Amino acid sequence: MKILAGIVSVMALLAVSGFVLADVATGEVGAGAQPGDQVPKLCISHRDVIIGDDANPPGINPFDYRTSLYAFTGEQISYVVIVRDPNGALDTGFVKAIVGGQEEVLANPCTTALCDGYTASCDGMGKFNPLTDKAFHVLISVEPQWYGDTKVVLSAYNSMNQATEATHNENWFFNPAISISVTTSDGMPIHFEQMPYGADTPEERTVHSLNKIKVKNTAEGGVNMWMFVGGTDLYDPTGASKCPDTNYIGIEKPYGVGGAHTMQYRGWSGTQWTSWDGWNDMWKYDQNQGCTIAKCYGATAVPYGDASTPEYLQNVLTNQGTLEIEFKLTYPMPCIGTFSQGTIYVFGKAV
Repeated sequence: MKILAGIVSVMALLAVSGFVLADVATGEVGAGAQPGDQVPKLCISHRDVIIGDDANPPGINPFDYRTSLYAFTGEQISYVVIVRDPNGALDTGFVKAIVGGQEEVLANPCTTALCDGYTASCDGMGKFNPLTDKAFHVLISVEPQWYGDTKVVLSAYNSMNQATEATHNENWFFNPAISISVTTSDGMPIHFEQMPYGADTPEERTVHSLNKIKVKNTAEGGVNMWMFVGGTDLYDPTGASKCPDTNYIGIEKPYGVGGAHTMQYRGWSGTQWTSWDGWNDMWKYDQNQGCTIAKCYGATAVPYGDASTPEYLQNVLTNQGTLEIEFKLTYPMPCIGTFSQGTIYVFGKAV
């Protein structure tokens, strides 16, 4: 009897439990979300034109000065770019530079010193957010085969390899041809007045050129140039001369007023000019000296302004701009003969 009573109690408990489960109805439906594949944004945080090797200071020249969109083989265009993807930074794969419609450069993540100071924020995006943003450094080196007006644009690729171009793009003229037109005002070589009768002092023996040099910058691609002028001594091809004791007039000889060179020059181009009260000494052409922005194959800057004008602006000839140069000469004493063999050189170096 006791055993039976225990069995009945258990069955009653099971009946109660079964009643509780039967009182609950269950069902299910599917669930999901789609954030969408949002288009990333590219922000150019910094750009520069650089040489970028250890032998040269940063910048395209020591003054880091260039006034138009042209570049030559070996020169580099540098960008620091921030990519923001609303789907998260992991959705940003990489950045490439597209040059003339061709993928040319794969960007590096910003871990180099060239990115320092440019990744904390970007105009239009605000502060850098590591959840959505990635920073890249793009370094484009101009290649020898690139030529002409070329579009440069940066493009970000997401995890699906879909590309989004930056709204900022640039058109560069690569490897433009450098040229200048050099003529004289009368179509003749530079020639001078004869020495006045009875001239004695250097002031009295100093004469001016009867014509002038006219220079035009005819380079492609908007190239501006630093200009220089130099020359050779003036020779008598017959050898029947004496000035004062040789058959040539040495243009660097100190026969001028106050020890100035025998030949001097002054030039002008717009507001750039050599003061009417001052002339610059002519120096001889020397192919072994090389060409820098200070001196080009021995030639010196023209125009050459006063100290109030920065050095790198004194002798710039703008693209399609013109420059004029005139000369004066101090005859040594004695000086007899016809010195018809001489050359004046004009050099233009790309800014």
